[in-house]
Amino acid sequence: MPNKLVPTVDDDSRTTGVRSYQDLARKILEETAADSAAADQRLPSERTLADMFGVSRTAVREAIIALEVQGLVEVRLGSGIYLQPSGANGPSRLPAFDVPTGPGPLETLRARVLVEAEIAAAAASERRDADLDRMLDALATMRLQLADKDAYDAADRRFHLAIAEATGNRVLQHMVEAMWDNARQDPRWDKIEQHFHSEQLREASLKDHQAIFAAIAERQPEQARQAMQQHLGRVISQFSQAWY
Repeated sequence: MPNKLVPTVDDDSRTTGVRSYQDLARKILEETAADSAAADQRLPSERTLADMFGVSRTAVREAIIALEVQGLVEVRLGSGIYLQPSGANGPSRLPAFDVPTGPGPLETLRARVLVEAEIAAAAASERRDADLDRMLDALATMRLQLADKDAYDAADRRFHLAIAEATGNRVLQHMVEAMWDNARQDPRWDKIEQHFHSEQLREASLKDHQAIFAAIAERQPEQARQAMQQHLGRVISQFSQAWY
């Protein structure tokens, strides 16, 4: 039975031979940027591209972000996706078509929903008072640093790692650390945050974090699981909203 708290819209089960968003990025450029295409040409919408290639809008979002990182397209919020001069020549004339490798931001976030929800549930059963102190310290910093994205993000990381540490399982700690750090070292993460991250999202996330903390402090595994799903699901929804 599907979990209602984990976003299931745009399921990636539809495929037509496009093996990954890297392949999809190339195909989008091949199909929409013919040799005669003009720079600043508006490309089809995400929904149209998804229908064209038989994939989900999430897959298209990952591919477009990868193209934008390379300067081949520009996303203009409220307007659309536009071909840039370097992309107007088509992929055959590009000096390099080097789509970033590894999982994209949304793919990583979906993995975090599955992994960190169970970690939160385990933390609710295994946590010690010292673990709660570390979580509270991170929460306090987030509350004070809502206007400072970098400081908030550092405290956000500490909060999630403190939850993993509360399980007493070092493998889980390493998994959370790797998922967090690998995503934020990727230029695609920076690009998607430029479009959709805001102080309002941080305020909503802080409330989510407080709910997660309360469930762990009260030793309520199911509530902790659901609160973490709700939190990461909110971020996915924010990063998946329409560009225009």
